[in-house]
Amino acid sequence: MKPSRLFVLLSIWLAAVPALAVNRPQEPVLPYEPEPGFDQWLESALGQKASLAQMRQRCDRVTDAAQNLSCSVSVVARMFEAKAANQLPDYYLSTRRKHAGAITANQELNQLFSMFGEQSLAVLRATGDFTVKRSRQRQMLSIHRYASDAFVAREVLPFIDVEAGNGHSARFVLDTGAPQTRVNYNTAKLMGIKLLTDSRYAYSTFYGERQLSARLGILRSIRVGNTEFRNVLVFVSDRDNLLGLDLISKLGPLKITRKTLELNPAPAVHCESPLVYERIDINQRLLVAARLDNRRTQAIIDTGNVDYLTSAAPGDRINVVKSLSPGNSTLGTADTQRFQAFKGELSLPGRTMAITYRYYPGFTIPPSWVLGRYVPSILLGWGAFEDFELNLDVEAGRSCLNKI
Repeated sequence: MKPSRLFVLLSIWLAAVPALAVNRPQEPVLPYEPEPGFDQWLESALGQKASLAQMRQRCDRVTDAAQNLSCSVSVVARMFEAKAANQLPDYYLSTRRKHAGAITANQELNQLFSMFGEQSLAVLRATGDFTVKRSRQRQMLSIHRYASDAFVAREVLPFIDVEAGNGHSARFVLDTGAPQTRVNYNTAKLMGIKLLTDSRYAYSTFYGERQLSARLGILRSIRVGNTEFRNVLVFVSDRDNLLGLDLISKLGPLKITRKTLELNPAPAVHCESPLVYERIDINQRLLVAARLDNRRTQAIIDTGNVDYLTSAAPGDRINVVKSLSPGNSTLGTADTQRFQAFKGELSLPGRTMAITYRYYPGFTIPPSWVLGRYVPSILLGWGAFEDFELNLDVEAGRSCLNKI
């Protein structure tokens, strides 16, 4: 069979390429740079803004079994953060099948991948897309000191009014330290939350409590001011109602002061202490660089913590007293623990101040990664808002803690 004319011409051209290249200046050979790993990519600017589809595609390219399981867990966590309830079932089940042996051998993974039963998965599949409908108008929402006007607690926390689509309203703690929004069983019933009856989730608190039980549910509609969230995946337990960072971060630009939650405020004139919105698996947190007693650390902004400042490490003790229950929580293990009070020096970018802070031996404050090593974190709680205000805009990447 005679070769085609096109084949002959192509052969001549290919044969001529080396000869032509001789007359060209030799280009420098760039060093080969391997593609960054999934975790490194996820921490980059592209990874932080990646869609769920982009995350899944990137994880699918990870061939090592252990690393693929790790990045799959990160995808599941981002689905929780994105409130993508209807995307969870298929990815959750495929990951569980693909890594069945490794999941069974790991207690934490086994717990995570035992979260949903058949009824839960069916409800999640049938759930509509999570949506946020926001107004661009400036709006001031009152912050209440207590869960209700008829109940006066020993501790003051920031409660705001939250309204469900069925018209029922309840007060929720505006809690930047809570990664996920949590609703108590009584409020869930009144707000018409569809409870996933065969779901189960165990969580811990900063107060040293572990393996607390929760279920999950779908809230058809919820309003914070003029902002409406639809098809919201929430945690349901017997504790206080908390509006967590998962929804707070989606309210758009806001400002938190001691007395108000302001939506769509005027941009902050200055930014004393820039904040970082950090994701860690299923958790998110707001961080600011700090020093406590000249120890480099990260301060977690936690408006659900009653203290001015809580440290994960002790200092020079000046007092020991009985701790008080946060909010209107029922009495439990946290009430029997004791804290130690210390005098010290707190440094934030551009400001240093003398401070009295607390250390709770039973607390489980997560550490921070600073300069290549883990260091004890500190919590800047609601008490600090006597001196500070928070300007938050996660989507734009402009968030600040400013001294009043």
